[in-house]
Amino acid sequence: VVGASGEHLELYRELGLKPVPIGEEAVLRPQEFSLEGRAIRKVRQSVSRLGKAGYSFRIIPADDVAPDVESELEEVSASWLGGETERGFSMAIDDLHVPGTVLAVAEDPAGRVGGFLHLAPSPAGGGWSLSAMRRRPDAPNGLTEFLVVETLAWAREAGACELSLNFCALTDFLVPERVTTPVRRLVRRVLLLADNVFQLERLYSFNRKFFPEWRRRYICVERLTDLPAVGLA
Repeated sequence: VVGASGEHLELYRELGLKPVPIGEEAVLRPQEFSLEGRAIRKVRQSVSRLGKAGYSFRIIPADDVAPDVESELEEVSASWLGGETERGFSMAIDDLHVPGTVLAVAEDPAGRVGGFLHLAPSPAGGGWSLSAMRRRPDAPNGLTEFLVVETLAWAREAGACELSLNFCALTDFLVPERVTTPVRRLVRRVLLLADNVFQLERLYSFNRKFFPEWRRRYICVERLTDLPAVGLA
């Protein structure tokens, strides 16, 4: 079982599975989120800067995207990936046009798509889960923060109970306060060296800006010796 939540661990143990923590999911509550306060000022400044630059926001059902917008979305994705392989994990959907999903799109004053978020309905119901986030490399800094905040405003008006941002893998080795042993310090050093490829630390740092609720996630295996093979898969 990949991505198990803490509430079902006893059930998995009864089935003979051993849970191992693999990271945390960052979840925001639209009804409670606020840009007020000094701690979140950098996000607030990004949103203000993009608004002053004339960027607009809209939600488009993914199966109702006009052909010209679809071409722009594909162009943005290709530019963002830069020829690299897509490395989505357990929360990613390969197809941007799956019925029932939506696209949160930011456009510049000329109507050009600068970036977008792809959102899927939460499996638990009543919320949304981020599948992909893309922006043009030449888009202004803070565009993704602008998209997240505007999406939260839309979700609040729609009565959504939560917005799941991302799954952050291996947070026990990325959060400095938790790295308290020589082994953990060594693992953290290796992860930071590999961050150019997997961007684990950068993803965690991005999510942390919004002060989310962190939900621990687990992988449950029959034997701990299965972990290397499962991890490779």
